Amino acid sequence: MLLLPRPRLLDSGQMERIHGAAIRIVGEVGLRVGSPEALVAAERAGLRVVGERVFPDRRTCEEFIAESRAMPHEGEDGEEPEPRVELSVCQYANHVHDIESDTIVPFTTERLREAAKFVDTAASRGVRGKAPGCPVDVAPELQPVVQYKIGAECCRDGRGPVEVRSPGVLPYVMDMAEALGHRYTQQPIYVVSPLTLGGDSFECALAGRERLESVWVSNMSSAGGTAPIHLGRALALAVAEVMAAGIVAREVVGLPVEWSIRVCPLDPRTMALSLGSPEEVLFQWAYEEVNAFYRGREPGPPWGSLHSQAKLPNAQAAAERMAAMMMNAVFGTRIFAGAGRLSLDEVFSAEQLMIDCELRDHVARLISGVDVECEASACVSEVMAGVEEGFLGLESTARAYRESYWLPALFERRSLGEWLAQNDRDLSRRAKEMARESRRQYDYELEPELRRELERIHASAERELAG
Repeated sequence: MLLLPRPRLLDSGQMERIHGAAIRIVGEVGLRVGSPEALVAAERAGLRVVGERVFPDRRTCEEFIAESRAMPHEGEDGEEPEPRVELSVCQYANHVHDIESDTIVPFTTERLREAAKFVDTAASRGVRGKAPGCPVDVAPELQPVVQYKIGAECCRDGRGPVEVRSPGVLPYVMDMAEALGHRYTQQPIYVVSPLTLGGDSFECALAGRERLESVWVSNMSSAGGTAPIHLGRALALAVAEVMAAGIVAREVVGLPVEWSIRVCPLDPRTMALSLGSPEEVLFQWAYEEVNAFYRGREPGPPWGSLHSQAKLPNAQAAAERMAAMMMNAVFGTRIFAGAGRLSLDEVFSAEQLMIDCELRDHVARLISGVDVECEASACVSEVMAGVEEGFLGLESTARAYRESYWLPALFERRSLGEWLAQNDRDLSRRAKEMARESRRQYDYELEPELRRELERIHASAERELAG
């Protein structure tokens, strides 16, 4: 198996300077907190509060870091990864690529149901997932409930809860999760960059604290947009705002806090995040090294994520996704999120998911390596037979063919003459037909008693949230 040591972008001196700058930002600039309850809790815990800003001191920060390093973290057992590479589908799209008209259309409830069924059938290709988006034809407050219901009803992997960022929705998603045997136990809190704790995700943590077991605090700052364009300084600001928010959240929510930072590249010409770019890969490696430092661990394999700003399946989408997948897979990444998504997280495409499977299989073959053993007697015998009969017709060639070579389903391997002689020339058309054929194989049905319970919870949410 081909597995390379992960390169380091930050040396110990650079990391210490980022840490020192973050501590100073927390103590000198402070965190803006919009919740009166949180400000009272912070002051009660001995934190310095001036107006709406909280200023944790160095000792508080270092104690919080020590607590973080003492917590167990999943997926850090140090074992060598298996060769198998898997894909997963994200949940954030609000549009879908209609492969019949080749257009981008809003995700309605019916379109989401059909897409979820397709995702379920893609499990045979090594794809995990549930409903790949939110339906826009229902009230905004009701969208996560409908999304969760569709995912659970249509996908074998759909029982895990969807992410919730609205306090009013949270109890219904929690009820659905319990009914399906997957309790909603951790609430994400997203810091508003720069240096602001507030918003719906924080309100969810406050509203659900009696049923939650922990919270996870993170951010999504942009270098040059909501943070300095210089990456080292952007990392320091990200650490400061997430660490300070975690300290305050711990006091007001009263639950264990996990935290991590994220810094994204921004295209200054379009003012849009340039995920899928070379900078995204480099930024990701850097902030993961920072996260590992605050966990007291060595960085593991990079987080696998497939992004592109391409709006339809095309050369840009394939190139950006293949670059990220190839770079990270050789360093040990084995699960890549975002299969089938385009325009960052806005569009889901069944055609793109089929192409992603082909890209994944290409990468999986590469990292599986080759057998270079050569036993002299067997080698001489095979050469003698090959000289007499031709190597293509040997039984040893037939036996080893599928182990030696990857057989693509979409990528072109025919000669030019054969390609010209046949009408089946369009990769995009073949990918669409693969998606249609996959959807025709759908055969999943949720247990009737669980379906009835989801219907009951949905009806209650509809009465309360949609009016």
